Amino acid sequence: MQKLYANQLPAHLNSSLAPCYLLFGDEPLQKLEAIDAIRAAAKQQGYAERISLTADAQFDWQELSNELQAMSLFAERRLIELELAQQKLSPAANEQLKALPQQLHSDIILLIHGDRSHSEVSKLAWFKQLQTNAVQVPIYPLDERQSQQWLRDRARLLQLQLSSDALTLLQQHCAGNLLAARQELEKLALANMPQPLDANALNTFLADYSNFTVFQLVDVILQGQADDALHRLHRLCQQDTEPVIIAWQLQKEVLQLRQLQLAIQLQQNPNDLYKSMAIWPKRQPLYQAALKRLSLNWLDYLLQELAAFDRLYKSGQLSNAEVALAHLVTLFIKPVPKVFSLQQQASYD
Repeated sequence: MQKLYANQLPAHLNSSLAPCYLLFGDEPLQKLEAIDAIRAAAKQQGYAERISLTADAQFDWQELSNELQAMSLFAERRLIELELAQQKLSPAANEQLKALPQQLHSDIILLIHGDRSHSEVSKLAWFKQLQTNAVQVPIYPLDERQSQQWLRDRARLLQLQLSSDALTLLQQHCAGNLLAARQELEKLALANMPQPLDANALNTFLADYSNFTVFQLVDVILQGQADDALHRLHRLCQQDTEPVIIAWQLQKEVLQLRQLQLAIQLQQNPNDLYKSMAIWPKRQPLYQAALKRLSLNWLDYLLQELAAFDRLYKSGQLSNAEVALAHLVTLFIKPVPKVFSLQQQASYD
């Protein structure tokens, strides 16, 4: 049937209901709101009873078959929700799921959801068999542009007027955490503050809920965005991300940039290197921006500093790993005078 993104689902539910919904992805707020929207639409259309099942390691699949075949004493129509709580299903579970298309009927709506990525689940045989009867709703994390649009739309829905600098501030403070962003916007709506809200007014209201990955840190480092990079690094350290994981990812990026810079100096086409490094066209501008800033000699210096960090950290000689990582991030963003180096500290110790 159809494949809809989370923001397209409400319009679909206003016009019709499908016999089955397949909803997968690991962004919690979009997933929760999509499930709630399906529940509300089903209830409005007379599917008054809701059955929730969780398919974990102890789940009895006969229970699902019984629910699909049973008629309720109190409601003719039912919404049956099945959460696939396991990352990998047993062969028996897969066979049960393959049999679902024959068990669907007009008195039920079946909602199957889980945290596995849509791209991964959609390759499974049972999913392919069900998709002809189902609406697929893949749930993807929002990129920065989509996140800002989501904030703008949600603020408008709550009748909040946010200036562009307030939107940027809110996005920075709640990046990667739509649940926190929704909570902040709802609190702002209840506070009934003077409109429009600028960054100064918003700043008094916010707590820092941003939740980043190492890969999101790398993106802004490659772009040369110093303030954003140091903010993301600080949040990663607060999230107890291991410093060696951050340093390892930085080293990987330096090695890749060094290969690309060397290819450019030798007047070779870097496209083959991009392909071998699995740097796809969408991300290539990030590396091109970094290559304009960082020479081959500077990348070699960065590798030496990363090696010094590794020695100091593993020997327990770093009093503050976050400060040392901030030093590395700063060197990665642009060449600066070598007034301090981790190599000197290692030699002194």
